[in-house]
Amino acid sequence: METSTAHVLSVTPSKADCLSDAPNPYRLVMHFTHFLTIPLYMMAIYSLINKCPKALKEYRNYLLWHTLGNLIFELYISLFMLPVTYLPYPVFRGAGFLKYFDVSGLIQFYLLVICLIHTGLSILEMFKYRFDAAISDDTLIKKTLHKIVIFFWVIVIIIPIFCLATLPRCHPKQDHYKEVLYEENMSNGISIHVLCNTVVTAPPLLDPVFTPLMSLIVTAMLTAATIIPMTFISIWRKLDQLSRHLSKRTIQLQKMLLMSLFIQAVIHGVMLGAPLIGFIYAIVFILPYDSIAYCLLLLISFHGSFSTIAMIFFTKPVRDGVKSILKFFLPFLKSSSLKSPSETVLVSSLTSSRVSFQKDSMYPSNKNSF
Repeated sequence: METSTAHVLSVTPSKADCLSDAPNPYRLVMHFTHFLTIPLYMMAIYSLINKCPKALKEYRNYLLWHTLGNLIFELYISLFMLPVTYLPYPVFRGAGFLKYFDVSGLIQFYLLVICLIHTGLSILEMFKYRFDAAISDDTLIKKTLHKIVIFFWVIVIIIPIFCLATLPRCHPKQDHYKEVLYEENMSNGISIHVLCNTVVTAPPLLDPVFTPLMSLIVTAMLTAATIIPMTFISIWRKLDQLSRHLSKRTIQLQKMLLMSLFIQAVIHGVMLGAPLIGFIYAIVFILPYDSIAYCLLLLISFHGSFSTIAMIFFTKPVRDGVKSILKFFLPFLKSSSLKSPSETVLVSSLTSSRVSFQKDSMYPSNKNSF
C-alpha cells in the first residue's frame, strides 16, 4: 500500500493535459449558441430599459436584475467554467477560460453555487414584489410567507460564508481525494486529468463540509419551491377578488405579469432541479454516461435563455419592444402593426387608468416586506 501511494504522489498531469479542451460537440454548442442567446438578452434588456411604460419602472428594475443575472450565469458556466465530466467518477474539470489562470476546481464550483443562489434570489424577490403589490392585508398566509422568506434569506447568507470559511480546509482535502480516486481506479483506465488543479471531485458523503453544503443547497431549493406556489395562488385569488372593483384591463395586466413570472420560475425549477438531482444521483449511485451529464450541463447553462424567451413572450411591453427591434433590423418582415387595438388599450391603460389599486406595480410599491 505504501508503494502504491508513493507511486500516485509521483504522478502529475502535464500542463497540456490540464489545458485540454472540452469534447465536441458539447464545446461547440456551449460556445456558439451565444450567437443566438446574446442578441436575445440584448434585445430583452434594451426593451426593458427603453420600451417599458414608466408605470412599470420599479418592477422593470427587478426584471433587469434577473435578466442580467441570467446572462452572467450563462457566460460563466459556458465560457469561463465549461465543466467537463469523467463519469462514472464524480469529477468536474473546468475547461473554460479560467483554466488558463489555473483557478482551482473548488473555487469554480463555489462560484457556480453563488450563481445558482443569485438566480433563486432574484426570482423570489420578484414574487415578493408582486405579492406586496397585490396584498396589503396582514393575513395568516402573509405572516407565514414572511417567516419562510426570512428562513430563505438566512440560508442564502450562510451558503457563501460557509464556502469561503471552509476553503482552507477543503483545498488540501481535494488533493487527497483526487489522489485516492486516481490510485483506486488506475487499473480501470481513469484519466490523469482528475489530478489537475482545475478539477473538483465529490468528497465522501459524510464529509463534514460537503454534506452540510449540499443540505443547505437542497433546503434552499425546497424553500423556494414552497414560496413560489404559495405566493402565486395568494396573488391570483386576490386578483379574482379585486376584479369586482377594478377594471378588466387592470386585472388582465396583473395576471399577465404574474403568469409570466410563474412560467419563468417553472423553467428555472425544471432546468436547474433536474441536473441537481442527476448529479446527486451520480454521487450516491453510478451514472456511467458522460452524454447524460453533458445534456444536464446544457440545461443548466441555457436555463436563463429559456427564461428570457418566456419573459419576452408573456410580458407584452417587452414583447412589443423586441418586435420593434426585429422590424428595424429586418425590414423585409411583414409591416403589420406591432400592436393590435386591444393590446394598445391594455398598455395605455397603465398610465391612463385611474383605478385605486394602490398596491399595483404601476404605482410606488409598498416598502414593507411580507
